[in-house]
This record gives sequence, structure tokens and C-alpha cells, in this order.
Amino acid sequence: MKTRYSISIFTSMLCGVFVVVFLLASCKEVTDVYTPREWVEMLKKAGGWVPLPFPDSKYRPGAIIKVTEEEGIKGIRWIGHLESCRYTEEVLKVEKSYIPGIKFTKGKDFGANVMINFKGISAGPAFDKVSKVILEVQDHGADAFKLIGLKVWWENPNNRKKVSAVCTDELKKPNHYLVTEAFRVSKGTYTLYDKTGAKIKLTAPKLGDLLQFQPDVKYEVTSDGKLVIDQPAYFAVRMAVRVGGDFEVLGEQTKQPETADATIEKLFLEDAGKK
Repeated sequence: MKTRYSISIFTSMLCGVFVVVFLLASCKEVTDVYTPREWVEMLKKAGGWVPLPFPDSKYRPGAIIKVTEEEGIKGIRWIGHLESCRYTEEVLKVEKSYIPGIKFTKGKDFGANVMINFKGISAGPAFDKVSKVILEVQDHGADAFKLIGLKVWWENPNNRKKVSAVCTDELKKPNHYLVTEAFRVSKGTYTLYDKTGAKIKLTAPKLGDLLQFQPDVKYEVTSDGKLVIDQPAYFAVRMAVRVGGDFEVLGEQTKQPETADATIEKLFLEDAGKK
């Protein structure tokens, strides 16, 4: 039997220390990278984070996602964000934290599509030449959605009238979750590789063939041919919860609130195993 928990997502959890620095020495390129299992375990130890199969700008706190492991529809799908539901900007404000870092001696590679999961960045005409990227994180932090503040705001009947019924109905659907905490990389340096495994040394003209940038995206090409992007993307989540129509967190009686975290971890490992 389902019971409802009135809980808050404590922003004090943001104090967990975590940063990933992917070391790319100027004298040689990193070839030793974390395995998917090592990546999962490292994120867990760093504060209970669960890696997303695909880093993306959209998976920020307040995002509504669908997480399923049924054959045929398996995966994570972004549905929308509470900001589209006519909630006020103040009630949707997230807590940001810039936390001290720990250096790691291995790198972490991603598929080329990680580059076009950033808001404002799209594939250029020669993008298919890129096979993977290795990342060096510069600025990072943890963002938390103030769920208890939303619950207090929701208690006012006049506020409830402002919200779209479409959004509240969406949250009630099976396998739909609300992202309450997300690990953010605000600025990173990307080294791109082609399909032969060779490093692509970028220049401004060459970059224009590979990637297209909207005017509001901050980026630069370094003297050694890497790409610096000053644009947030989310690489992991924590406490993606099931909520009811009044934003009460759902769960089984005497157990923890119902989250998608374990399923997201499973999907990450399965996706990594296909590569």
C-alpha cells in the first residue's frame, strides 16, 4: 500500500565533496579511463550520485523525467520542466553549491553526442568525424530543488489555480519522476577524437565544421586545440522522486521514498555495455 511522506530535500546534502578532474597532460594524451563500474562507484562514494547515460543540460532540478526498464521502451526520457507549468520563478529557484575538488588520475571518455546535449550547441556538417571526447572539469557543483518550498507555495489555493493541470497530471503518470538534485559541470575542457582514435587539434575554422553555437554560448579554442565550454550540463542525479499531485513524496510504508536512482544506474551500466 502506498503511503505519503512529507519530506524536504535537504540542501545540506550539497556539502558532499566532489569534483572530477580528467587529467590531460600537455606532453601526452590520457588513455587510461574509468570503466563504467568504476565511474558508478566513484560517484556513489562522492555523495550518492547516480550517473546519467548521457550528460545533458535539460536534466536539471525541477525536470520531469520518465524512467523505464521495460523492453521496447527502456531508457530515460525528458518530459519537461516545472517552469513550463506556470510556477513562479522564486518557487523554482535552486540552491547552487561550488564544492572543493579531489583530483583523479584517470580520465572519462564519452561518446561524441555529449557535445550536442548542451543547450545552444548543435552538430555541424562534419560532426560525424568525431567519435569520442575526453573531459577536463574546471567548474562544477551540486544543484538542489527546494521541494519543501514548492509544497508550502502549493498549499495556497490561489497558487494552485495558476498551475497547468497538464503538468500535475503528467507527474501522476507511472514511471514519472521529479529531479530534485543534480551534479552540474559548469565549465569544462573537451578533447575531441576522430574515428581512428587520433586527437582532433581544433582551430576556429575546423570547429565551425564540427559544431554550431548559439550566440549566448560561451566557448573558446585553446592554443593546444581543445575546446572550452562555459555552459552547464548535468552528469548525474540524486533523489529523482515520485510525487503525488500535491507534491507529497511517495513511497512504501516504513521504506525510503520512491526514487528512480537504482533504475538509472542500471540503465547507465546497460548502455555502457553496448559500446
